Amino acid sequence: MSFSKRTAPLVLVILLVLPAWIGAAFGQANKSRQTSTIPPGPAPDAELARLRADVLQKMRDSRAGAEKLIALREEQAKKLTEEYGKRRQFYHEGLISKAELDQALRSLEEAIARLEDDKRWLTDQDIAITEASMLGEQLQSPRLAANGYSDTGSLIRFNGDRVWFIGDAPKIQNFFFETFGRGLPVSAHGQTAIHDRLQFDHRDAMDVALHPDSQEGRSLISHLRQSRIPFIAFRNAIPGSSTGAHIHIGRPSRSLRTVMRR
Repeated sequence: MSFSKRTAPLVLVILLVLPAWIGAAFGQANKSRQTSTIPPGPAPDAELARLRADVLQKMRDSRAGAEKLIALREEQAKKLTEEYGKRRQFYHEGLISKAELDQALRSLEEAIARLEDDKRWLTDQDIAITEASMLGEQLQSPRLAANGYSDTGSLIRFNGDRVWFIGDAPKIQNFFFETFGRGLPVSAHGQTAIHDRLQFDHRDAMDVALHPDSQEGRSLISHLRQSRIPFIAFRNAIPGSSTGAHIHIGRPSRSLRTVMRR
């Protein structure tokens, strides 16, 4: 085969470029085949649900351990109460010094304080577990109109049209104190470590450890509705049990991941 002088440069270019082009084509084909054999990763929502389920299980496990610890704390407090009663009698009989009596009292007070701390921790865990466990029911519930109210037995929802922030919490606390003469039993004020673990945005919400059917709970719910403040009241996560019952003041907790994507 012969080439003219005019076509020789074109042929030379083709011969030089063709191997590189073929190699690139084969490389892209191999890459496409390799990519197609890699199974797709879990969707973000599915992955979040899996992580949340894992956190919930760990919380349930730690709760079981906490119940055992509380039983031991209660037994210790009972023994120290009996010991303090004996020491007080001994002191009145002049058998021990005031310092010994005071030491017995301090031991009792410390034991009671540890017990109360553990009980508060358990209450906080129960409330978080209840809220996370009932997330599915919340999402499946029909959307409420402004100032709409719904009671499904396990959940009471009120879609108040008032824009409520965590900075408004003192007003509710003042109402409760003036009505019942004691502090509002707040279990979670804004974002907490538990909500971080569950990936819940709780920054403008407050959880109150009151059963919605109790006298105090009904009074608080009535006040929230009159003030057009949104809330969700959780009766329980387990039928027949009041464990974790509480009133969530503010909008429903959204996923932190959803909030960060905005």
